[in-house]
Amino acid sequence: MKRAACLALLLPIQAWAWEEEPALAFIVAHSPLLQAQRAVVAAYQPPSLTRRVMEHTSFYVRAASGTSSTVSESGDTTTSSPLTVGIQVNIPLASPREQREFTQQALAEATRIDEVRGRALTDLAKLRELEAERAAVGERLDFQKAKAAWMEERIQKGYEGEVEKLWEAAQKQNVEAAAAKRLDLLLDAQRRQVAHFAGEQWQPLLEYLSGQLKQLPEG
Repeated sequence: MKRAACLALLLPIQAWAWEEEPALAFIVAHSPLLQAQRAVVAAYQPPSLTRRVMEHTSFYVRAASGTSSTVSESGDTTTSSPLTVGIQVNIPLASPREQREFTQQALAEATRIDEVRGRALTDLAKLRELEAERAAVGERLDFQKAKAAWMEERIQKGYEGEVEKLWEAAQKQNVEAAAAKRLDLLLDAQRRQVAHFAGEQWQPLLEYLSGQLKQLPEG
């Protein structure tokens, strides 16, 4: 009986091992939908001042005023005009349309982040419910196992009146075992559903939600 009580204390702790915020941050970072939206926002990002300078800079070379003559030893005279070399910069201001489009895409990104977080939160809440239910079933199952073992021990000592009670305990144990197996399948499916919010990085998230990873990888 003491062993069953110890297991009952441990199960809820294991069920709540993962935390919502790290899971949500990982989903937001790796969601294929949000990555695609970020690419769109980047495409609408107004160029920086440095980029504008590079795009609208041109070099020029022109003749300056005045000429010069050079006479060689052979008597040949060479006349040249001095040149002026420089750069010319023409930087247009960002158009209102450009800024408007960027703002619209940035707003769309924020909206999609909220949508993805909302769906993930709903599925994570469902996962919490299943884990809590599985922990409760685990407690009842351990209790029935311990109770059956205690009854078997009494029967071996000659308490034949415990046989019927042992049969009832065995039936209850089978019911709880079946419930535990069903919940294990539901938990696995729910964890996988949440994990696939992270796209190609679903495996680390699945391991984190399953308790196999204590911390999600960064980046």
